[in-house]
Amino acid sequence: MCAMRITGYADLFGVNPGKTIQFYVNCDGPKDYNVEIVKMINGDTNPRGPGHIEEHIDAACNSSYPGRKQIIHSGSYGVLADNPHLQTESFTMQCWIWPTTPKTHPQYWKHGAQGLMAKWCDGKGYGLFINEDGCLELRVNGDKVTTGAPIRDHAWHFVAASYDADSGEAVLYHEPQIQYALDPDIPPVSTKVSGAPKHTPNVPFTVAAYTDRLDDGPLAQSSRPAGIVMGGHYNGKLDSPRLCRRALSRQDIETMKLGAQPGLTERRHSGPTGPLSEAIVGSWDFSDGIDTIGGSDRGPYVYDLDIVNCPTRAMTGHNFSGHNFDWKHAQKEYGAIHFHDDDVDDARWAVDFVWEVPADQRSAFYAAKITSSEGDEDFIPFWVVPEVGKEQSKIAVMVPTISYMAYANEHLANNAGGAELLVYRVPIMQDQNMFLSEHREYGGSIYDTHTDGSGLCLSSRLRPILSIRPKYDHFLMQAPWQYPADLHLICWLEQMGYEYDCITDEDVNYDGLARLENYNVVITGSHPEHNSGPQLDALHNYTQQGGRLMYMGADAWYWIHSYHPAYEHLGRGIVTEMRRCESGIRTWRADPGEYYHQGTGELGGMWRYRGRYLHSVAGTGMSSEGFDISSYYSRTYESNDPRVEWAFEGIDYDEKLGNFGFVGGGAAGTELDIVDTMLGSPPHTLVVATSAGRHTEAYLLVMEDFGFNQQGLDGTQHPRVRSDIAYHETPNGGACFAFSSIAFCGSLPWNNGDNNISKLVGNVLNRFMADGPLPPPPADAYIHRGRADYDPPMNKASK
Repeated sequence: MCAMRITGYADLFGVNPGKTIQFYVNCDGPKDYNVEIVKMINGDTNPRGPGHIEEHIDAACNSSYPGRKQIIHSGSYGVLADNPHLQTESFTMQCWIWPTTPKTHPQYWKHGAQGLMAKWCDGKGYGLFINEDGCLELRVNGDKVTTGAPIRDHAWHFVAASYDADSGEAVLYHEPQIQYALDPDIPPVSTKVSGAPKHTPNVPFTVAAYTDRLDDGPLAQSSRPAGIVMGGHYNGKLDSPRLCRRALSRQDIETMKLGAQPGLTERRHSGPTGPLSEAIVGSWDFSDGIDTIGGSDRGPYVYDLDIVNCPTRAMTGHNFSGHNFDWKHAQKEYGAIHFHDDDVDDARWAVDFVWEVPADQRSAFYAAKITSSEGDEDFIPFWVVPEVGKEQSKIAVMVPTISYMAYANEHLANNAGGAELLVYRVPIMQDQNMFLSEHREYGGSIYDTHTDGSGLCLSSRLRPILSIRPKYDHFLMQAPWQYPADLHLICWLEQMGYEYDCITDEDVNYDGLARLENYNVVITGSHPEHNSGPQLDALHNYTQQGGRLMYMGADAWYWIHSYHPAYEHLGRGIVTEMRRCESGIRTWRADPGEYYHQGTGELGGMWRYRGRYLHSVAGTGMSSEGFDISSYYSRTYESNDPRVEWAFEGIDYDEKLGNFGFVGGGAAGTELDIVDTMLGSPPHTLVVATSAGRHTEAYLLVMEDFGFNQQGLDGTQHPRVRSDIAYHETPNGGACFAFSSIAFCGSLPWNNGDNNISKLVGNVLNRFMADGPLPPPPADAYIHRGRADYDPPMNKASK
């Protein structure tokens, strides 16, 4: 068992000077802990490098605090507060279900019944469940009625139950939408039960869960509603739940499938028939408000549900025809919500301490360092970001926080069956990996699947994200990845004495061009893979207006992300969404009809398949990946072009560029980008260095670049398995320099920054940060026109 006894998070990624940031801490063991605000400089503990570097910040919040345990109540559901209409004696419940784990497995998650619709707690009330044996079950107080027929997973079923308090008769219906030739009939089950439902005050009505207990203790205050702890979370889709306050006949149940209908005004509702209008308590339509966190009620009382922990919406319902894949154009066919027992949108912890950031605080990477006298340690990262118009430097480091959220708490090392084949070795687990494997309530990454095997496409930052930590080596390269890898860049900037500001993806998404235009140069992180449309618009406009972009990594501008608008009342950038569609490097794939985002309604997948090619942003785009070792670059004849020769001052033509580094041992590694004018690289792009012919058989061409599997797609044979360092000018004196490798930043601080990669990047940065437009190309410069692709000679791959 992994003993990570202190974990925490902040309410913000980026905080402006003069503003306040709040911190939330779980201290499960130590009676108290110490807080120290630190400036983060390097997070790599590799003994060949400078080691972990932090600087103490004299902050008012630096102190000792009493420890307390805080837990996350994960699992999504709909909830309606108790009211007299729910406290009915007779009732009918009905809905469509598409269960994914009708019979849960104790090895993976809590074994027990799953609530479908319920006002039930501790043996009192009523509810419709899937029981421990995977069969439909009605509960009236302690009495249980079941069909005894296992429910098929990943298939639609219509289920209903009625109870007549006068006669004591309960009837249970389970009707598969598709009946196969050898399937047994499942007749309705009718029986007598001992008495009418007993109602415990304050027990709410729930969808996709049931009330486990009412608890006024401190650990239940982070549940929602506070003090009401849910259990029995349902895995699967649920469509068109209905609740009536009398027992309906099967014919009336069929009629109720139509649900309540809007009346003459928005807030007047009626049933499908006059008599049923009097019976309706709630008739919920999940196709309405797909971009919200509410469940719209078409019934007469407008009992809208609160949807907790952000389940997946814009999901095909029981009536999906397949004629339209965009939910906005066939909304009534998207009446399903996919609930999961491990969804989480907010840990909802109580605040433990705050920092009022001084008005003169420098922009940088920071963290709240949490320690105990017993050796516990955690870092809660954040960034001090200057307000627009109050920039502190000419250089902006654009921190890829969307990508950090996409990889947040990923479980691939533990759960990906082919992890060893992918990395060509046995992955070494970090404490974070083991802790997250034991604590699924902390949520996963967009690379993971839920416990039911469906893809995870929503990620929140309001939870401890243990992969955004210094001293963390990722299993892919057994080296820093994402946040700690970006600290390699920060370490180098500090080594070289540059002043810089930090801004985040989130800032660029919401502030647009105004966030960028006052900087001479914007520097990316090592792996800005996940991006929103407004962010890419701002970057494009910035470079077109004369801004300079230094693309320090690879595999950027790949996946389409959007921030969920329903959470903006809590702040900016709370929840991000991505759908994995029909191409790209995918650890899971969205089902047909489920490619469009629930929050913004835009088509998900790759930017490439929205006509926005990766290569058009900074000049290069992803071509291959491999995770055994990294390689190096050789200069090309184009590096001597007068347009770019200044970048190589002090570097000999025959030098091996980056045959060293902290990520795989070289500058060219993990994921690689190339120039390709057919995919958006500007035709005047110069390829100034390449790693062609220097990668192993572990490096493979990305799947979107070939139509069918064949031999010869690896780094020893295929010409596109390489990294190109590239340069091109943009209008109004702007330019882009692309270094095209995730491992690249890992070479910058090597030998305390005294190396040829550091020299190259320094030459580029010094030119790009200068005031005024860049000089025009010399008159004798050769400018490529219409080149299809740079095609370097293949050399024997180095092992």
